[in-house]
Amino acid sequence: MNESDALKEKGTMLSRLTEGLANWALRWIPDAMIFALALTVIVFLAAWGLTNHGPVQLVDDWVKGFWALLTFAMQMSLLMITGFTVADSKSVKRGLIKLVDLPKTKTQVIVFFSLFIGILYYLHWGVGMMAAIIMGREFAVRKRGWGLHYPFIASVALCSGIVVANGPSMAAQLLMATPGHFMEKVAGIIPLSQSTFDIKLLITNGLLYALTPFVLVAIAPRKEHAVEIDDATAAAFITPPDKPADKKILTPAERWDRSWVLPLLIALAGLFWIGKTFYTKGAAALDLNTLNFTFLILGLLLHGSTKSYVESVQRGTMTVYGVIIQFPLYAGIFGMISFSGLAQIIANFFISISTHGTYAWVIFIYTGFVDFFVPSGGSKFVIEAPYILPAAKALGVSAGDTINAYTAGSLWVNMVQPFWALPILGAFKLKFQDIAPFCLVIATYYAIVVSICLLALPKLF
Repeated sequence: MNESDALKEKGTMLSRLTEGLANWALRWIPDAMIFALALTVIVFLAAWGLTNHGPVQLVDDWVKGFWALLTFAMQMSLLMITGFTVADSKSVKRGLIKLVDLPKTKTQVIVFFSLFIGILYYLHWGVGMMAAIIMGREFAVRKRGWGLHYPFIASVALCSGIVVANGPSMAAQLLMATPGHFMEKVAGIIPLSQSTFDIKLLITNGLLYALTPFVLVAIAPRKEHAVEIDDATAAAFITPPDKPADKKILTPAERWDRSWVLPLLIALAGLFWIGKTFYTKGAAALDLNTLNFTFLILGLLLHGSTKSYVESVQRGTMTVYGVIIQFPLYAGIFGMISFSGLAQIIANFFISISTHGTYAWVIFIYTGFVDFFVPSGGSKFVIEAPYILPAAKALGVSAGDTINAYTAGSLWVNMVQPFWALPILGAFKLKFQDIAPFCLVIATYYAIVVSICLLALPKLF
């Protein structure tokens, strides 16, 4: 067997493995709503068997917690919508498309795409994902003939940002930095300086950011094996230019809808407050509320009219239906775990299997495992926080390190969980099986780097 045949065989074996995993997940893992309902039953039974609360008390605990997180649910919804509207603005789209022309070779495309999307994902994962879709499709269309494997471009759009997305837009860190959060009595306010901007996480993200382009270049299919975008799909991605509205036939109401005056006035007032707040408080000012306000103002400014902005918000709301309906259910689960005493029992279990030096890594693995079956991102933190934070405190592990490990575990599995790939797959018109081989390799590399950092860096800092 020559080298070419060996590479083909290796690729075939990897494809079989990942396609098998993808087929199993798509066949057996239902909608996230099913898991929210199933977890409610499981936690109810566990609390009934392990605590002194009976069925009636547990129902009371459930309902008591049901509406405890409405503020957090609204904050999460706005986090997703405001990020979407910024990336969805015409000016941002035009800028992203212009950047597509900068790389001049196949390798430059991969490296540039990875590094640029990584920055955006880090700053705001919603903006990063939208930008990745826009640029990835443009790369596929404009660089035809360069040997860019189309499913590989889609996998880069998904994974190259996720590997460094543990940044200032992650829900768990932002929530714990926001006054009045649901775990404040247990862990207090955890500023981002102790989580997102902790030196250990900054080093981890730096390593991932620097190494990911090398990994992507190494696993990119050679030109002779690449399957580029087909003509029909490429034609579907070419958007015809908008026809300017005839202002002479517009009603007064339609003129106001298209006017830039009020959006600009509100945006300027908002920008003034944002600048003043960060000038006086620095990075400590960043929490869920401040981030959401910032991106709301930026979206309004970039769209330039209420008509464009509202239409973008309407499109963005399609991304948050799961948060709206599932958050009360997760809050109910939180109520049963917290009020029944089950949280302490689970915390004691984690204490028994961990040490001060291994606890963060244990949480990373545990959260990743749970996230594969409960793909709920930040909302799942509501379930885990009541026991992983007390256990961390008992072991002398900082809350910031614990939250960072939790988020890292969720991001790890997001690369191989079909649920989180749906926006990318829909935009690129692909199946999960098409991108799964590349995603599995990137997820494996991510797990190795993060594991080493979680176990080694606490000994140095």
